[in-house]
Amino acid sequence: MGAIEIEVDPLPCKWCERPLEQRRWWAPKRFCNRWHRLKFRVAQFFGFVADVLS
Repeated sequence: MGAIEIEVDPLPCKWCERPLEQRRWWAPKRFCNRWHRLKFRVAQFFGFVADVLS
């Protein structure tokens, strides 16, 4: 018996749109590195603050 192989389409990085290799189907990668994750979170935070203040 062989292992079950599930093919997962590459998703783009949420910051730079570069396709990411998906190694796990149950927890897909969303960012290509930790700095892109941080930039995305900071931009999200300031967008939220701007919405609240306006």
